[in-house]
Amino acid sequence: MALNLIIPEINNKPGSTKDAVISILTIEWPLSLRNIFYKIKKQYGYSSTYQSVYKAVKELCELGVLKEKDKRYEIDIEWIKRVQSFTDIVETNYYAKERVQNLSGVSESKAGEDLIILNFDTIFDAEKYLYYFMKTELFKKKGDNICFQLSNEWRPIFYLRAEYNYYRRLKEKGHEFYFLCSGDSYLEEVSKKFYKSLDIHYKTVKSSSPSDTIVFGNYFIQIFIPENLRIKMKNYLENKDILKLLEEVLQKKAHIKIVINKDPALSEEIKKQIIRKF
Repeated sequence: MALNLIIPEINNKPGSTKDAVISILTIEWPLSLRNIFYKIKKQYGYSSTYQSVYKAVKELCELGVLKEKDKRYEIDIEWIKRVQSFTDIVETNYYAKERVQNLSGVSESKAGEDLIILNFDTIFDAEKYLYYFMKTELFKKKGDNICFQLSNEWRPIFYLRAEYNYYRRLKEKGHEFYFLCSGDSYLEEVSKKFYKSLDIHYKTVKSSSPSDTIVFGNYFIQIFIPENLRIKMKNYLENKDILKLLEEVLQKKAHIKIVINKDPALSEEIKKQIIRKF
């Protein structure tokens, strides 16, 4: 269906009868047609007739926005998912375009689109860009192997719900995830249990490298974090000091470099090397 509806903010007066119906059903559901009618009049002081509310509800059902059972109506969760997917794509496209245009430095190799070097002010900024970049690419395809080789893992500590939904949705598309992490702190053990609960491959290893690595699709990505921040991250994770991890590492102004290399052969070879360790 076309997403031609403006979703009203809760507690604000909607601009149309359809918007009023949706707004009411975001607060309470399921409701009969009569209940929807009276709640609209009470909540918004609407002068709409019963017939106009009936027409709006019927059209919303035809559009797949609402579903009816035993003459009671509620918002269809599948419509909510479609709206969510649409807004995810818009947010991803706008954020990525804006971020690239405002980067302190972007350079390309002679191959043009095959190599991009991005500079970020904080680890959080770099992580947000990678999240949207990967999300955009991975939701276009199915059945990929996504491999991580990390010095330390901190993401589930701060993004637990978002990480859960992100990986759950990608797993539904047949993607498999493999994490190699050299960090073995208590908080990273918590992250390990979280990933394993989602049937994600996660292994603690002793070896480490100068950069973190992410490989998926045709992309080989390296994240270079200054050594002083890497040391602090390790220490704060080991000491369970989440506040200092946030303030003195993840939000600390620094020079975070991401190198995105689009090379199918290299990507495939690195995936094989990582997956062989499981």
